[in-house]
Amino acid sequence: MTFQGTIDGLKQSRSNVLVVGLGISGIESATFLVRCGLNVVMCERQDEQRFLQHSKYAAAVGELRRSGVGVHFGIDGKAVEPLLVDVGLAVLSPGVPLDSALVGAIKSRGIPYVSELELGIELHGGRSIVVTGSNGKSTTVSLLDHVLRHGGFDSHLCGNVGTPVISNQEILDRDSTKRAILVVEASSYQLESCTVLKPNISVLLNISENHLERHGTLERYAAAKARAFSLQDSSDYLIVNADDPMVLSHARESRGARAVFGQQSESDLAMLSKDWVQVSPQPLLLASVNGATEQYDLTECHLLGLHNRYNIAAVILAARRMGLSPHTVQGALQTFHPLEHRLEPVANAKTWRVFNDSKSTTVASAVAAFQTVLNHHPSNQVVVMIGGLSKAGSWEPLMRLLREYAAQVLAVVCFGKDGAMLADHCAAAGIPSRIASSLREGTELAVSLVQESPEAIVLLTPGCASFDEFTDFEHRGREFKRYVQELVTA
Repeated sequence: MTFQGTIDGLKQSRSNVLVVGLGISGIESATFLVRCGLNVVMCERQDEQRFLQHSKYAAAVGELRRSGVGVHFGIDGKAVEPLLVDVGLAVLSPGVPLDSALVGAIKSRGIPYVSELELGIELHGGRSIVVTGSNGKSTTVSLLDHVLRHGGFDSHLCGNVGTPVISNQEILDRDSTKRAILVVEASSYQLESCTVLKPNISVLLNISENHLERHGTLERYAAAKARAFSLQDSSDYLIVNADDPMVLSHARESRGARAVFGQQSESDLAMLSKDWVQVSPQPLLLASVNGATEQYDLTECHLLGLHNRYNIAAVILAARRMGLSPHTVQGALQTFHPLEHRLEPVANAKTWRVFNDSKSTTVASAVAAFQTVLNHHPSNQVVVMIGGLSKAGSWEPLMRLLREYAAQVLAVVCFGKDGAMLADHCAAAGIPSRIASSLREGTELAVSLVQESPEAIVLLTPGCASFDEFTDFEHRGREFKRYVQELVTA
C-alpha cells in the first residue's frame, strides 16, 4: 500500500497517528497530518517545563494543542505504550534512534513507522533528488536548487537543509507535483528509518567518521547513508564519489544507473561509468555525459576549495541528468554565492581577515576549511578556532594537517565544553594551543592574537557540534559574527 493509501485508511478507521519528537520535523509532520484530517498524538522525551523554557519551538505547543493535537511530554521508552492504543502509524523525527526502547515498543505492537523525510517524498509523488554524505550536503543541494531554478525548473529545496520535506504545499496539490522537483538534503538520522525511499536521482558525496555516537560504527553509519539509493532500479540515477572506497563499495550494491566524479584519470573514470566529471584543483572540470565531452570553467565561480570542486561535479551530473544544457549549467555556476556559515568572510579589519565556518561540525569539514584557507592564502598565518561539543571519532586528520603547516599556524584556540580535551589532542600532537571556556572568550583571544600580526587570518571551523552553547550551528555562526563586529568597532 502507498503512503497515500495508508493515510486514506487511517482516516476511514479513525486511527491515530503518533508523531515522535517535538522538533521542526515533528511539528511540521503533525501540522500536515491535521490538515489531512487525521487524529494526531505527539510525544516528546523532555519534560514540559524544560522544553517550554529552552526550546525554540516552545510557541508551537499551544498552536498544536489548539488544532486538536494531543501533546505529551516526558515520554521515553516503554512510557509510550499507553499512547499506542489505536495508533495506526508512527512518524519518527530524525533524533529518534531505531534501536531506542521507544521504537522497540512501537515495533512490538506491529505499528508501521516512517520518517518525516520519506513520508513527504512519497506523498509528493513527483520527481526527487536526494543528496547525502558526511560533508558538503548543504552547499550541494543549495547549488543544485540554484542551477535548476536558473534552468526554469520548479525546484523546492528541503530536508536537513532547514525546511522539512513535508512542509511543501505541493504534497497536497496533486497537479503541481507533475512539475515540482524536490531537492532534498538527507542526513543519516533521516535515512536510517526509510524503507521504501526511491528517488529519481540520489547523490552520495563522501563518507567519513560522523555520528558514531548514534550509529556505533562507521559501517552502520554508511549503511544508513546507502538507504538513499538501496531501492533504486535501472530507471533511476546514482551519482557517487569515485575517490571514496566506502562510497563505491555501497554504490556497487545499487541497481541504479551510475555516474561518478573524482580526481582519477579519464580512462579510470570511464571504466566506472559512461557519465563522469573529473575533479581538479584547477578551475576547469572535464566531463563526459552520454558519450560527449564537456568542459566547465570555474574561474568566475565563488565556491572555493577542492572539496567544493567535488560538490560542483555532483551538481553538474545531476543537472545534466535533468536535461539542462552545459551552457545553462555553466551560467548558473557563475552566479551562485556561498552559503552563510560556510567559509563566510566576516570582517576585514586593517590587514587581517575573519572567516565563519560554523557549519563545520566534523573533523573532515574542519580539514577541508583549513586546507582551503591555506590554498588561497599561502603566505598568511592563521588562528584556527576549534571547539564545542566533540563527536565520536578521530581528530588525527586535523592534527596531522596542523603539524604539516605549523609555520602558518599562528595559534590554535580550543573553546567550549570540549576545549580542554581538544587542547590535549593538540599537546599530544606537539601543537601549541590556547583554551577558552566559551566561543565569546575564544573569539576575543583569537582577535587579540591577529591584531598584532600583519596579514593574519581568524578561521572559525569548530569540527564539533554547537549544542554546548547554542541551539544549532547557525546560532553559533551568528553569535560569532556579532562578537567579531563588536571587537572590530570597539
